[in-house]
Amino acid sequence: MTLLDLFDAALADRPDAFALNDLTYAQLHGGARRVATKLRELGVRRGDRVSLYCENRLGYVFTYLALLRLGAIVVPTNVLYRAADLQHVVEDAAASRMLVGETTREYAAQLRSCPPAFDAAEVEAWAADEAIAPFAPDVAAQPSDVVTIVYTSGTTGRSKGAMLTHDNMATVAAQLAMSWRWTPADTLVAALPLFHVHGLGAALNGTLAVGARLILHPRFDAQKILAELRRPDVTMFFGVPTMYVRLLEHIGDAEPPSLRLAVSGSAALSADVHRAFRERFGTEILERYGATEFGFALTNRYAGPRVAGSVGIPFPGTRVRVVPVGGVDPVPAGEVGELLVSGPTVFAGYWNLPEATAQAFATDADGTRWYRSGDLATYDAENDVYRIVGRLKELIITGGFNVYPREIENEIDQYPNVVASAVVGVPDPARGELPVAFVECSGEVDCEALALHLRERLASFKVPKEIRIVEALPRNAMGKIEKGRLKQL
Repeated sequence: MTLLDLFDAALADRPDAFALNDLTYAQLHGGARRVATKLRELGVRRGDRVSLYCENRLGYVFTYLALLRLGAIVVPTNVLYRAADLQHVVEDAAASRMLVGETTREYAAQLRSCPPAFDAAEVEAWAADEAIAPFAPDVAAQPSDVVTIVYTSGTTGRSKGAMLTHDNMATVAAQLAMSWRWTPADTLVAALPLFHVHGLGAALNGTLAVGARLILHPRFDAQKILAELRRPDVTMFFGVPTMYVRLLEHIGDAEPPSLRLAVSGSAALSADVHRAFRERFGTEILERYGATEFGFALTNRYAGPRVAGSVGIPFPGTRVRVVPVGGVDPVPAGEVGELLVSGPTVFAGYWNLPEATAQAFATDADGTRWYRSGDLATYDAENDVYRIVGRLKELIITGGFNVYPREIENEIDQYPNVVASAVVGVPDPARGELPVAFVECSGEVDCEALALHLRERLASFKVPKEIRIVEALPRNAMGKIEKGRLKQL
């Protein structure tokens, strides 16, 4: 199936229902067809790559939907990218056009070679102009067509463009609806950036596929989000762990909103935040696991139990297994290994990188093709859930012992006044590497007392050689801690 199959079905069923903010389904899709007509006049054709370098706003969504109608390929572009990163994306994708917005147009103009830009405000004017004829596609989209190229975070070098097809993205939306019991009666509040799979693939696509309503914010503001969540029609919130921390900080003594579902992803959620949110909001956060290359693979059960520190079970139609690093056969339950993913949401490969694509996959004896996620995981047979314990590239080997940073971080995060922590390996001539912890705090933390606490709870080789208090841990736009930057401190 294609995304348009899902979107058009929802439009046919609910033309007068709210879709995005205060726009109905008929208004949203009608506006998108008018934008498609204007983009066609600008020369955008089937297969063209168009960079969407713009903040969350209606013009972004109109352009996205218009490009689906045209058969063009959407290239969501991180609004925090500047000269080098931005130039890499537009050149690597060979983008023919670029959407810009209020916060990005000046940076696009500074590029040494920038594709012709059009502005989100202009797009919104096109969408509202009923004198523009709505675009009628002359070629039907196919499930195997690449619909978007999403660039990875680039933590280990230049970011790679992951090609996701219509079928990949449509299957993701269908899986979310089934697993999270998402219906047209739901209203979702989200401030997730649309340049990320969490915002685009889950919040936007999921909403438009089921015929529900999305209240989209341009950025996360805890007080504004809390106000939205108190609306009687709001039932769902999607966020990243730092958003839940901020909601807990800002709610004070006020009456908490009533939510059917609160979902967290894109970074690990600490057990303390999971517990505190349940106690204060009366809602147990559902944590899920995903990546650019396959959307979403694992989810806590909707009907429970939702085990803190776990990412649950596979979505319907998705298979996972934990294998030795470089292997393909499963390890016993409880052992740590690399997580492999197989199923209809797994991407088509990296744009113009056949060797990197080949290296990213493994084939087992049955001929099943598995994507190597690079994440270290373990299967907890007692609770029937998977747990992510860290990234393969973040594994610390000290004196011949494997140290998984997440295990240490879980202990540090439970210490009083700790907001978040990150453990990285630093070179050591005798032991190869030693763990060092960086800690973000909300109040006073005695490093010696924290180290003593860790010695009582962890094996000696896991206790950080040094604990450094920092004002704020470096994070990307999705709230994920950038450990590469910590190693440079």
